[in-house]
Amino acid sequence: MDQLLSLHPKKIDLSLDRIKILLQKLNNPQDKLKNVINCVGTKGKGSTCAFLKSILEHHGKTVNMYVSPHLQRFNERIILKDKEIRDELLNEVLKQTMDTIQKNNISLTFFEATTSATYLAFQKEPADYTILECGLGGRLDTTAVINNPIAQIITPISYDHMEFLGDTLEKITAEKCGILKQDTQIIIAKQSSPVLKQIDKETEKNSSPRFIFGEDFQVSKENGRFIYQDDQSLFDLDLPSLQGDHQLINAGTAIAAAQKILKKLDTNKLNQALKNTRHRARLEQITKGKLLEYINPNNQLYLDGAHNEAAADAVQKFLETLKGKKIYMILGMLNTKDPKVFLKHFSSTITALKTISIPNQDNSRDPKVLAKVANEFGIKANTSKGITEALNEIANEDPNAIIIITGSLYLMGEVLNIN
Repeated sequence: MDQLLSLHPKKIDLSLDRIKILLQKLNNPQDKLKNVINCVGTKGKGSTCAFLKSILEHHGKTVNMYVSPHLQRFNERIILKDKEIRDELLNEVLKQTMDTIQKNNISLTFFEATTSATYLAFQKEPADYTILECGLGGRLDTTAVINNPIAQIITPISYDHMEFLGDTLEKITAEKCGILKQDTQIIIAKQSSPVLKQIDKETEKNSSPRFIFGEDFQVSKENGRFIYQDDQSLFDLDLPSLQGDHQLINAGTAIAAAQKILKKLDTNKLNQALKNTRHRARLEQITKGKLLEYINPNNQLYLDGAHNEAAADAVQKFLETLKGKKIYMILGMLNTKDPKVFLKHFSSTITALKTISIPNQDNSRDPKVLAKVANEFGIKANTSKGITEALNEIANEDPNAIIIITGSLYLMGEVLNIN
């Protein structure tokens, strides 16, 4: 891994030419994968993939899955059936990839090299289905090299990575839709009206059937139950394991995809699948581990990797449901993210904010800058030395407060490492 990083910087350079050359030299392992499902979008990709994997598995199928980024260790990105890839196999496929790169003198990015290694791992240990989460964009993403996916999911599209994808929703949507293929099934999650219009425009010449949230399937929450409905089924289910109303949209999108893939779903198996879905650092409540030593027994601690406007909105809506307690936020962000569009959502929700640097991260935004932005929105904010210090300070200020740590998936990895 270090060797790959030194040869190929982590920098983003969108193109498919390089990875196609490498994959050809590796005998195109991506073409040998069975029943591939692509998932593209701005938010909810990881959760939707996790729900879909769980649904397929509870219906007796095996599933390999590729997601990014990882939180604590690289192995989390490559899931072979129900386990992270073993170090031995990861080493083997990385070495094979590395040797091929050097032998043929191919220049490519770290992400292209590791995605190619992932295809090799999936070829060596195949499953009934393969779920690929798109990294960035769609048209030029490393998962766009799959020629015949059986289904393609578009999760909610909003503003993110504008320096690569464009500065309007229309441009971002066009990039995301660039991954869509003919002769597949396209499942479209809840979208804003300009995004939906652009998806229509981008898929004008695509004859693949589309299954659209709000038109062909819908979800609702009624009396503490999760209701999913489409033209062939009505499911009355327990609420999913992942917190927040936005997860109902993600779960509903996964059910819609599973309906198209499996044709018939069993209500009991579906219910268990949604209750057993796990996805770290998505409104995850920490109930055990070292972090609890820094707070009081009555403090509640949540983690969420939100880092863009749409995700901030989802977190804010969840925090609004936690009535009667003061809410403190610990925030660390990358300097590629805009703290203004993030923090404007929390001006009336949180009592106070502690800003920190993301440990071991060169691109971390200065905590003083974050605190200043928060102050501009009328949020009481000051800087803290680090994660544990911030927890300690809040626990001393209010032993009953709810605490949420957010702002970056990289920060989530560091927090989970401490825990």
